[in-house]
Amino acid sequence: MMRCIALTGMSNHVMGDLKNRLLRTIEIRSPHNFAGVLHIDVGDPVFLSSTSPNDITAGTTGLVARLQRRDISIHRVVQSSNLFYEEREAMMARLQLVAECSGRVQRIIQFELGSALVVDVEERPVYAAQ
Repeated sequence: MMRCIALTGMSNHVMGDLKNRLLRTIEIRSPHNFAGVLHIDVGDPVFLSSTSPNDITAGTTGLVARLQRRDISIHRVVQSSNLFYEEREAMMARLQLVAECSGRVQRIIQFELGSALVVDVEERPVYAAQ
């Protein structure tokens, strides 16, 4: 069993690419995943699931991937007209991941608003019977 930061609500397209063992770079903008990204270092295992964060329970399946690269950046968006001027900043993270195996959540270690979702994951080799 391994302890992982969980990134949840991933699209089926992303999950499919990772299952096919492709190197995949994903962008993280959602606050619930961004908090987790801040606690992941290169080489760490990450649990990814298409399940929404509030629906993660023991038994939820997904993929375990290794972080190859992480870049965090800030984007500025400016909107203006004759009546107003608005400037916003948004943080985004790009993660380069390589899938290692399937996994199943055994238990949730930490799940608090504003912090990383941490889970214990049982690794399941891709050749294991479903």
